[in-house]
Amino acid sequence: MAGDNRKRRLSKRERKNLKRIKKSNNDDDVTASSSSAPPSSKANVEWTLDEYMVGYNPTPKLLKDDSSNANDINDDNVKSASSLGKWFPKAAVIKSSICYTNDYLAKLAKERRSTKNDTTEEKIVVEEEPKSSLVLFYQYVLPPWSPAKVASILAYLTNVAGHRNNIGGRIRVSTEGVNATVSAASVSVESDAAVGREGATQSDDNPAAFRAAQTLRHFAEDLRHFDPIAFATTDFKYVDNLTADRHFKELKLIPVKELVFYGIREEDVASGKGNGGGVHLDPTAYHEMLKRDDAVVIDVRNHYEAAIGRFEGQMEGSCGTKDGDNDCKVGGATYIDPKMRKSTDFTSWLQQPETKQKLEGKTVMMFCTGGIRCERASAYLNTQMGSDVKGIYQLKGGVERYLKDFPDGGFWRGKNFVFDKREAIAPGNMNGDGGCLLKEKKSKEDATLSWGMECAKCNKSWDRYVGKRKCFTCGVPILVCDTCMSSKTEERENIRCPLCIEENITIPVQEVEYTDNGVRGKLSSSSFNHDVETEESFGIDEKAARSVLKWGGGHAKQKKEKRKLSKRLCQFGTECLRKDCFFYHPGR
Repeated sequence: MAGDNRKRRLSKRERKNLKRIKKSNNDDDVTASSSSAPPSSKANVEWTLDEYMVGYNPTPKLLKDDSSNANDINDDNVKSASSLGKWFPKAAVIKSSICYTNDYLAKLAKERRSTKNDTTEEKIVVEEEPKSSLVLFYQYVLPPWSPAKVASILAYLTNVAGHRNNIGGRIRVSTEGVNATVSAASVSVESDAAVGREGATQSDDNPAAFRAAQTLRHFAEDLRHFDPIAFATTDFKYVDNLTADRHFKELKLIPVKELVFYGIREEDVASGKGNGGGVHLDPTAYHEMLKRDDAVVIDVRNHYEAAIGRFEGQMEGSCGTKDGDNDCKVGGATYIDPKMRKSTDFTSWLQQPETKQKLEGKTVMMFCTGGIRCERASAYLNTQMGSDVKGIYQLKGGVERYLKDFPDGGFWRGKNFVFDKREAIAPGNMNGDGGCLLKEKKSKEDATLSWGMECAKCNKSWDRYVGKRKCFTCGVPILVCDTCMSSKTEERENIRCPLCIEENITIPVQEVEYTDNGVRGKLSSSSFNHDVETEESFGIDEKAARSVLKWGGGHAKQKKEKRKLSKRLCQFGTECLRKDCFFYHPGR
């Protein structure tokens, strides 16, 4: 009744939620979902694999044999499967059943902050903060899978997505094996899909971080269940207790020719599980080898990744000062950036005489984000210069594993660019920078970096790849600060990356038609008709990049413009005879 101030008795569910919140120490300040702050350290509870595997219910194997057609990935048990279009016609996109919006997470954070400040005896019970987890892995196989086997695992992964419908991410499958980044989001305890399986029950003692992480452990076990031999030694790199907005809203299953496209013939490289490639070193052993003066460390990533983070701390003394300080010993492996726009540039870089001169007689160390690019690159280096170097070594698990083993950063400086929603991770912040652009505090480490991370337009100190800004002449991501992102369209879109400026690349990327995944081709403009397989100049001062990136961003802009025009009434109405007209036609 109105004016009744009697205390309301909590329901059974509310009492359970309150107990769970207190038990998991979730009464700390919670920022909005888009914040780059890492999860609370109090929630970093370590669970054992046996605890994660309690109640594991494997995804049923396909009843069909390995002769299944690739079209089986659009199985009837996954109603939301859709294609990726003309670029990957045999790929599938399966929506995750869980997708927390930023508005919802921001509202939840606000409620939790108000609950913390509530001094009344009975606080309002707020829904548990959702969490997400990531797993990154790759697996080369020997002997290579048959096309029928590839179709079979794609169909099986579709079944997995239907069985554990709270997963998302990207999985690339070829005859070479699998390369994947998969996420899982926690769902409510009351849901039957709490750990991604039918008929599941969940104890109150298991918080959201546990439930998200458990789904990925069960997913990994599904792969071993499908092929116990191929996935017996797979290195699954788990990143747990992330904010819910790090979860992918859909799972993309993509059949490809190569897991990482290098354009290298099979007879030119011994691939598969590291055979013929570099010796795998765990982060501790790699860390020690970085101190050697006779070593060089090759960054196998693209130049735009190296621009915001790299190994070079070993060149500093124990006091943390730079070269030239007589009080500190200076030494260690020499850092080498091949300045690649994409992996296909590695082979041409290695053939250059100055490159071979840098590597001859040296202990060669290689690293990349998660380890997979080093597999192919180290194998190719071994076939080309194996007898000319002291040895070839690669970082097992990549920078992702190194920063997990060295939370203080070790010899790493800057941030590690990643291809998931974390965007880039710094030492001690595995949750990453991804999300809305917030006012950032200047890091104490900025003063110790020997290279500049700055806006490509105004040279302001900047280290965020936001807004999907692309280089005007080669298409790679570029660093553009918040101020320049708000400038005029012409000024914003005609910005070149530092590599194009250094190489005097001037021909716009849209003027170039490249084939073979952007490696070579011809200029599409009528004013240029030269072959771009060489670095010759066009006209007087015109020059095209040897490789370009045309994936992502550009097509979305065209689609957005097309959708906008489709709402406009066609001036010819029903009399318009153009079947491809993108204006609106009433009655058609």
